[in-house]
Amino acid sequence: MKKLFSALISVVWLTAVSAWAQLPQPQGAPSSSADTSDGQTVLSPAQAAGTQEENVSVDQSQAAPLLQQAQAEAAAALAALPDPDAPLPSLDEKLTVHDCVRIALANSPRVISAQLAVESAAVTLSNAKAAFLPTASFSAQQEYTNSKIPPAARSDSGDTTASVNADLSISGITDLVREIKTQKLELQRARMDLCDTENEIIAQVKSAYYALLSAQRTVVIRTQSRDLYQEQYDRTKAFYDEGLRPKVDVTTAEVNLNNEVLSLIRAKNAVKTQTSNLANVMGVTRNKPFVLDDTIEAEPFTLTFEEALAQAYANRPDVRSSKTALQISEIALNQAKAAYWPTFTLGASFSKSGDEFRLDNDQTRLYAGVEIPIFSALRVYNGVKQARINLSSAQNSDRSLANDVFMEVQNAFIALNEAAESIPVAESTVERAKENLELAQGRYNEGIDDMIALKDAEVAYTDSELSLLTARYDYAVALAELKQAMGTR
Repeated sequence: MKKLFSALISVVWLTAVSAWAQLPQPQGAPSSSADTSDGQTVLSPAQAAGTQEENVSVDQSQAAPLLQQAQAEAAAALAALPDPDAPLPSLDEKLTVHDCVRIALANSPRVISAQLAVESAAVTLSNAKAAFLPTASFSAQQEYTNSKIPPAARSDSGDTTASVNADLSISGITDLVREIKTQKLELQRARMDLCDTENEIIAQVKSAYYALLSAQRTVVIRTQSRDLYQEQYDRTKAFYDEGLRPKVDVTTAEVNLNNEVLSLIRAKNAVKTQTSNLANVMGVTRNKPFVLDDTIEAEPFTLTFEEALAQAYANRPDVRSSKTALQISEIALNQAKAAYWPTFTLGASFSKSGDEFRLDNDQTRLYAGVEIPIFSALRVYNGVKQARINLSSAQNSDRSLANDVFMEVQNAFIALNEAAESIPVAESTVERAKENLELAQGRYNEGIDDMIALKDAEVAYTDSELSLLTARYDYAVALAELKQAMGTR
């Protein structure tokens, strides 16, 4: 009997281990998408564009090289980042954009929640795998009884028992295998959601970082403009005192000065607002200004729109998470259909027990069973129907996400090109406006032009500097947004 029990235990255990080891690995997208060399999925941009008349197409033969290029660039970008295990920089130090990103990823409540979701999914997967493992227990009991039942004399007695039990029960092996596969996909999905959350935080930090830099630089420009107007007011007043200029010029210069002082006050308040925004994105509280490195990430973007779109479909965590959700919905549909079929149960148990801790008694139990569904009050039918609806909903969400990705990449690509084309034009405008201001100052000092012409030249120069500042920071922000839309960092 013991040999038979051992043989059955071995068969059940090997069957469970074999089914566990041969779990299907998560595949890429359905047949309507292009499979890359590493199992990831690249959708065609035609799917993303929906019913647009002019769709951008990506050759499937080019998908794998584009994905490899994207992975190489991502690896190089990660290698250039500071060591994640290094201590976080102090908020009172001079911070780079990478410093702010590290602080945000370490402190953001959204990132922490996503990390906890990954840990929870890992525990759930471990619990699902535990269904194939046997259970064992040991129990012991010491009993003492003292009793007196007249007319008999008082008596006492004692008893000691102990038992050891081992049990292995497997019911619905295919259901257990599907559950493990589902939980594996859920763990993958949680990791993708974490990556997507981190990408969003990184883009938000860069946007807030450059917005604060722009606000700080605006204060510098407004201060220079205020000083210029102050100098012009002092010069005009001196000319008036000498009888060379009318009173209206002094009044106009004073109005111009006061207006620029108001603009400077608004610029300083904008710095405080942007400081709060950056601190909030970083997950910290800050009432003092940040000292930021004013280096702008303005590296040229060399990819075409088609290449950027292909990388977005290959790399974006939310796209890959959507494909995983489709797989989970397909497994759920198969699980619902399986309720129409019989359920088999295999099990074995062995126990030893006895008094005085001798464990002289043993018991071996082998059992097998089958449950055949006959009528379930339409619960199985409705469950299958609901699973089909859920699968259709997941497919529709996946198509909607593909369209959103196309639009986000397209808008970010257009914004980046606009900013790139604006920078040289703005630089040329600043040079011309500065020359014009110098000429206007000279003509005014010589009495050739009036205060209105000088005012126009001063406003044009200040506006040109602000336009150049806006163009440079718009490029940096657009680059960060395009990288987020592509699923890279």
